[in-house]
Amino acid sequence: MNASGRRGPLNGGLLLVFLIIMISSSRQCNGPATSTSSYNEPAPVPVRNPIGEALRPDPAAEYRDGIAAAILIDTSGSMRDRVKDTDGSSRPKIEIAQRAALNLVRQFDSYAREHSDQSIVVGIYEFSDRGRNTPLCREIIKLAPPNPASAEAAIKQMRAAGDTPIGDAMIVAKRDLDKSGLAKRHILVVSDGENNQGYSPGNVTQVISAQSEKDRASIYFVAFDIAASTFNPVKDAGGVVLAASNETELTGTLDYLLSGKILVEQPIKK
Repeated sequence: MNASGRRGPLNGGLLLVFLIIMISSSRQCNGPATSTSSYNEPAPVPVRNPIGEALRPDPAAEYRDGIAAAILIDTSGSMRDRVKDTDGSSRPKIEIAQRAALNLVRQFDSYAREHSDQSIVVGIYEFSDRGRNTPLCREIIKLAPPNPASAEAAIKQMRAAGDTPIGDAMIVAKRDLDKSGLAKRHILVVSDGENNQGYSPGNVTQVISAQSEKDRASIYFVAFDIAASTFNPVKDAGGVVLAASNETELTGTLDYLLSGKILVEQPIKK
């Protein structure tokens, strides 16, 4: 510092050089200004629905006119319980369901005989968890033209035991219905309990209802000796849910579904 108290030119020059060095060092530590903008976040992986994968329609599938119906009968352990009918008689629910299933086959057969120009196929399935590598849903009567004579012996073999895998049974039925190649496809479920094994029926119904009009199937539930509200998720997803507390009501409800929903007379095209 000179006598007047002012800095000389040399000291000012040193200060400027020091500031330049500090700014340069700071930029090197922080890296290039564009480094943060060059980072790309990975694209999100789409969530896959296993039910949707199992029921993925064949985009090339073409369906011909006709009716295909898969009837799913609950054969879980609770179907051994007895219920009273309007006449006071008491019977195991599995026996009532067996008679109802055979009656359905007979009605399909009668309709098919009266409409010989139409393709009509019906299949009967039982569902329950039997363990020992036994399928949760088992084909009792192959999806084919109705044959009451052969159906009776097969239906009598059904026994009640195990848990209640309703959703998984619906998946099996839907895939078989699609293989039939018929345009009008129906899944009819008779169950006396909540789903407690595998996929939920509400979720399965939601996937089927979301399919195109060409690919989807109609879904009907009969809550047998259990509140219809048990299957509200099925109803909310687009299925029809009805209740029956005994054999008389079960027969009447199934008759209504057949005559009013499944075997509906189509208007003659002009």
